[in-house]
Amino acid sequence: METYTLVGEVVAGFTYLWMGAQLFRLGLRSRQTPDRLLSATLLAWGLSYLLYDAFAVFGDRDAQPPPWIGFSSVLVMYLGSIAFAFFTRSVFRSRDGWAGWLVAAIVAGLVTGLAGSALLGDWTGGDPIGNPWYWPKWACGAAPLAWMAAEGFLHYARARQRRRLGLCEPLDCNRYLLWGLAGGLWVVLEFVVIGQDLVYQRTGAWSASVGLAVCWLEIIPVALIWLVFFPPVAYRRWIDRRSGPAASFQSN
Repeated sequence: METYTLVGEVVAGFTYLWMGAQLFRLGLRSRQTPDRLLSATLLAWGLSYLLYDAFAVFGDRDAQPPPWIGFSSVLVMYLGSIAFAFFTRSVFRSRDGWAGWLVAAIVAGLVTGLAGSALLGDWTGGDPIGNPWYWPKWACGAAPLAWMAAEGFLHYARARQRRRLGLCEPLDCNRYLLWGLAGGLWVVLEFVVIGQDLVYQRTGAWSASVGLAVCWLEIIPVALIWLVFFPPVAYRRWIDRRSGPAASFQSN
C-alpha cells in the first residue's frame, strides 16, 4: 500500500472508532435508532480500515493482504455502508417509499458484488479490469455517500431559508453544509479509488500522487464529520459571528 494512502486510512480509522464510540454512548442514553445506526456505521468503517491496514503496517506494505483479511475488511466496510443507508433513510426519508427501495438496491448490489468478486478470487473486489462484479459493488458502495451529499446540500438550502426568518440556528444550518461537503468529498474519493485500482492492476505498484489524493480525501471529510457532531467552542463562536443577526418578527 502506498504510504500516503496508509496514513490517511489509519487516521480515518482511529477517528471513526472514536466518533463511533461516542455516538454509541449517546445511543445508549437516547435509545434512538438513528444514533445506533450511525454509531454502527462509524465503528464498522474504522474496524475495516484497521483490519486491512494492520497487514500493511506489520507485514509487507507492497503486497496484497491474505484473502481472509481482505475479505473480512471489505465485508465489515459494506456492513457499515448498509447501516449508513438505513441511517439516511431513517433521518431524512422515513416516509418516502422510494428510499426503502434504494436501500434494498444498495444491499443487493453490495452482497452480489462481494459474493461475485469472491467467486472469481478477487477477495477485496479491487480489480476493475478482470472482475465485472467490481462495478456494481463500487456503485452501491458510492450510492450511500452520494445520497448523503444530496440530502446535506438540499437541507442546507432549506435551512438557509429558515435562518433568514430566524427559524434555524446558525450551527444547525452549518451542520447540513458540512454533511453535504463530507459526502461530496467521499464520492470524489470513490472515483479516485477507481484510478488507484486501475494503476495497481496495470503496473503492480501504487501511485504516490494518487495516494496523496486518497490521503486528503480520507482526512478532510472525517474532520468535517467531527465538526458536525463535536464542534469546539471556538468553532461555534466563529459560526455565530460569521452568520450575523437573523431576521426577527414581532407581533402587533
